[in-house]
Amino acid sequence: TDPKCYDSVLKGVKTVFCSLPHMESHQDAFTRFLVSCKEHKIEHFVKISFLHNPEYRKHVPLAHFHNVCDELLEQAPQSSRINYTILATSHLMSTPLLTQGELLTKDHKYVTASYGMGVNYVSPNDVADAAMVVLMDRKTHRNKIYSLTARPITDREVAKQLSIAYGVEIKHIELGYHDYVKSIESRGLPHWLAKDSAAFEKMKASGIDEDPRLY
Repeated sequence: TDPKCYDSVLKGVKTVFCSLPHMESHQDAFTRFLVSCKEHKIEHFVKISFLHNPEYRKHVPLAHFHNVCDELLEQAPQSSRINYTILATSHLMSTPLLTQGELLTKDHKYVTASYGMGVNYVSPNDVADAAMVVLMDRKTHRNKIYSLTARPITDREVAKQLSIAYGVEIKHIELGYHDYVKSIESRGLPHWLAKDSAAFEKMKASGIDEDPRLY
C-alpha cells in the first residue's frame, strides 16, 4: 500500500503475481501499483480476482472492486508493455477460516446466513495450480480471463467437513442477514470488512451459486 516501496520492489522485475488481501482503500492501492508497473515496463501481470458476474458486482463491494481493477488491467496493454492473465475465482475454501477462525477453534461454531443454498467454494490449491500453469507458459495465456469454479455445496456440508478437519464437532449456526451482521460486528471486525462479509452471505442466500451457467 506504500507507493514509496514500488521502485525497489519492481526493479528488474518482468512478471507480477498479484493476490490482493481484503483491505480498506484497496482500489487506490491497486491503481497506484498498476501505474508503477507500467512505468517499470512489467511484461506480464497475473491477478487473482473474484468471479465475474453482474449480480455479484452489483451487490458485493469486494466483487465490484475486483471487477473494476480487472477492467483497468485489461486496458493496460493499450498504453504499456503489460500483458495480463486474470484468474477469477468463486468463494475460496479458506475464507471461513480467515473470517471465523476463533469461532471455529474456540466455540466450535460455523456461522452463516446462506439459508441452505449451495455455495461455489474453490480450493486455493487449485487456484495456485492454475497460476503455475500461467506463469510457466505466459505466452499461451496472455490477455485472457479464466473463471475457476467448482460444484455448489451447502454450508451445512461445509460444517461436516470442518468437523472432520478439526477432529471435533463444528456446529452450523444459520442466522438471518441482520443477525449475521450483528454477529460479525460483535467479533470486532472493522465495519467495511463486516459489510463485505454480510454482502457475500446475502448473495449466497440468493441461490446464484447454484446457477449451472457459472460452471
